[in-house]
Amino acid sequence: MSESPRRHRGRQPRVPGGYPYPLEIRLTESDWVRLTVAAVRAEKADGAYASQLVRRGLAGEFDTVPADWRDVMAQLVAHRSALAGLRADIAAVGRLLNQVARALNAGGHAPAPETLARLGERVAAVLAAAEDGLVELDALTERARSQL
Repeated sequence: MSESPRRHRGRQPRVPGGYPYPLEIRLTESDWVRLTVAAVRAEKADGAYASQLVRRGLAGEFDTVPADWRDVMAQLVAHRSALAGLRADIAAVGRLLNQVARALNAGGHAPAPETLARLGERVAAVLAAAEDGLVELDALTERARSQL
């Protein structure tokens, strides 16, 4: 089996005291290939990725949550709170649109053009906020997946 080429992708974050305990591990060729591919996907060096796997395994074994995972969870909880406010805005816009539709269907007059313009602006703002929220949720989800 050939020796792995040295790559400089992502490095492990610095921690107080560094990483003073080196560990040599032996892998089959298929496990080495899987580790290398997973490290490339995670944009980490092979050793940094292997170290991350060990930390996750130990955290699961001893029921601890790594600090970086707590950060991700805190961000997801905060994002959920922000989405609750957005949900209320979407509901309010929906009620306004239903009121306009109900009035028109009952034979009423259409609201003034200025009112419809303001309603359109509100709908556009809520849709833009929803899009931004989904983009942020995608980023947080990807970060969470990368740390699983």
